[in-house]
Amino acid sequence: MFAPSAAQAQDTPAASEAAQLGEVIVTARRRSENLSRVPTAITAFSGQQLVERSIRTDADLQIATPGLTIRQTQGNNSLTYSIRGQTADTFSGSPSAVVAYLNEVPLSISAASSFFDLENVQVLKGPQGTLFGRNATGGAVLYNSAKPTNEFSTAFRLRAGNLDLREAEGSINIPLVDDKVLLRGAFNIIERDGYIHDLFNGDEKGIIRRQSGRVTLLVKPTEKIANASMFQYSHAGGTNTGASYVYNVYPCGATNNGATLNCAAAALYGPQLDGIFGAGAWAAYLAAHPGAYAPGVLAYVDEQRRLGPYKTNYVGGSRHQGNDWMATNTTTVDLSDNLQFKNIFGLSRSWYRSEQGGVGAPYGIFLSRNLATGENGNHLLAKSVSEEVQLQGKAFDNRLTWIIGGYFQDQKVDISWPQSYFDLSPVLPAANVTSAYRTQNKTEAVYAQGTYDLGDITGVDGLRFTAGLRYTWEHVKFRHIAGSSFFGAPAQSEDFSDPSWEVGLEYQATPGLLTYLKTRGSFRSGGFNGAAPPVDDDATGGGNRFKSEHTQDVEAGLKYRGEVMGRPASLNVAAFHQWIQDIQRVEFPAVPGGSIAVTVNVPAARIYGLEVDSSIMPTAWLEIGASGSLVKSKFTKPDVTLFGQAFSYGPFPDTPKASGVLYGVATVHDSEAVGRVSLRGEVYAQTHVFFSSSANSLTPGTKLPGYALVNGRFGWDDIGGSRVSAALWAKNLFDKAYFTGGIPLGASLGTNNAAVGEPRTYGMEISARF
Repeated sequence: MFAPSAAQAQDTPAASEAAQLGEVIVTARRRSENLSRVPTAITAFSGQQLVERSIRTDADLQIATPGLTIRQTQGNNSLTYSIRGQTADTFSGSPSAVVAYLNEVPLSISAASSFFDLENVQVLKGPQGTLFGRNATGGAVLYNSAKPTNEFSTAFRLRAGNLDLREAEGSINIPLVDDKVLLRGAFNIIERDGYIHDLFNGDEKGIIRRQSGRVTLLVKPTEKIANASMFQYSHAGGTNTGASYVYNVYPCGATNNGATLNCAAAALYGPQLDGIFGAGAWAAYLAAHPGAYAPGVLAYVDEQRRLGPYKTNYVGGSRHQGNDWMATNTTTVDLSDNLQFKNIFGLSRSWYRSEQGGVGAPYGIFLSRNLATGENGNHLLAKSVSEEVQLQGKAFDNRLTWIIGGYFQDQKVDISWPQSYFDLSPVLPAANVTSAYRTQNKTEAVYAQGTYDLGDITGVDGLRFTAGLRYTWEHVKFRHIAGSSFFGAPAQSEDFSDPSWEVGLEYQATPGLLTYLKTRGSFRSGGFNGAAPPVDDDATGGGNRFKSEHTQDVEAGLKYRGEVMGRPASLNVAAFHQWIQDIQRVEFPAVPGGSIAVTVNVPAARIYGLEVDSSIMPTAWLEIGASGSLVKSKFTKPDVTLFGQAFSYGPFPDTPKASGVLYGVATVHDSEAVGRVSLRGEVYAQTHVFFSSSANSLTPGTKLPGYALVNGRFGWDDIGGSRVSAALWAKNLFDKAYFTGGIPLGASLGTNNAAVGEPRTYGMEISARF
């Protein structure tokens, strides 16, 4: 067959070699290859490695992947991937800079998830576009579910731990017709208590209640035809953590680099209210709001420090509920030994309702509810249908490997954000607004890419040249829908089109050493921000439009897999320099009555850095590894004017200058009679990070400190020669308090709020396979 699937590739010689070295088969170039033979920066994990490294959530993936940041804005159920500084801000309306895929179909939303029954996870770094469904300026994360096999098998795993963790997952594989019709089912159920106590109403923030299931049917009517259909459903409940920690509040009269800071929260929530509305105003407010902190919001900053990170006073609810389903169908037809047809169809629907508070202080500064209409909680409904057609082949005596294709996606997203600002009743009623809108994006693209072996031309064996080009057309429609404060405003639409490209050289110097040099360009389309006023202008003119973002990069790297001083070792190094124009960033300028969100095109930035991933086995029973990322990022043209107010952007947000992990795995005992007993320990650390784009001007004090986390796992596989395994695990072993993101409302409301990372968690698991 021309191009085996990842599952089929396990039987190829290359895959056998990879398995011996613990390598992963990846599909970064839309065909199955050994990770060490792909000329681009990738971090990948097989299904077994996900278990052994306790990668259960998105946050775990960050710890294991240099250069990847899983950013929390409004809390644990509002996640954004950031790679090499490329991200998408909450409330911006921007397409994601890092696109996640399940079985080659783009996911509709980025929400907290459980990793279960996966074949592998691949994190691709840098601009994507020539080969994948959606353009992306930062990277792509590929989730591939486990495929059915031609044997009957079952497996299950149970976990229990602190915070009353209870988790069960399992799978069953059934060959309905020998090697012709294969069925696989899998499920995951998890429940866990929260870890932030709300003193205001007694709630627990961070409760997890999630149930997921997946069914895959593989039909192979002939040796040359295969059709795989997958259906997945998830239901999520629990509560949001929110940006529950009051990080800072700006006092009146404060400035930063010549910019006057917004002090609305400080002016209105405290005894100084009497100076605005007359004597007794603050007393009247406190009488109507018995949970309020009497000394005022400025004093509450110190109170928050005293309470610590895992206690809050969160006005409003935090309930989260949602469900989503996804169906994919992949058909491959081997037309000849050197030609394959592939069709990928995707259909998905995601819905959630999520109560979020904007400020963790016991005041009505900002709530995700419209007090006038009673609407409560953010709502989202996303529907998507996609279709991709490919032809893959080889030519010129297999010197040329090529792929051509076409892609179509129709995505429709309805969002509702009910909000109230500065509830000072009975002294002053709140300003209420609901942003409810629909965005429809139709994407069409054609692409082609080829890799040619230059050995015959140059006389250098292993030298290859790659060139790829994609052209994308996107049509974006926008309108406010029923419930919006702007309902009735004229609908808007705009077309965007641009090329994406890749050119590179790779040199397989030896069977174990690959070097490469490449350059890429990509973009993400412009659009409309539904939280901005429906003015048909860009953000500098007070409107809701924003332009496309463009990027170009150069990446050089090497990959080595072989021996050092006679011992197995691997080393991956990638150096990159990336330029971005018209960066899409959200800003919250102050307007009469409260706050709005507008999407700004910051003129230019650059990001460059180095990523390293290495491991060695100095003895047969010990593996030591380290991975890290060094990144330098800067807005090179940082100045923008919004509503007559100057904004200067920088430092670059969501990008630690240094991050990395050091780990060791010791095999304490390994025999057929006893089983394999192993101990794994790892330390993850990162430097400080900013959660605001304008800390140099209107939102100072948004620098989150660096931190280090220690994780460990003690495992006993195949106990006593059986198929039963057990493990003890712990994350954040020393109970380090740290922050994972925030929401910068300082420019509009005068306060910034941070999201708190998880405290120490630990537990045990038992698994069996039959």
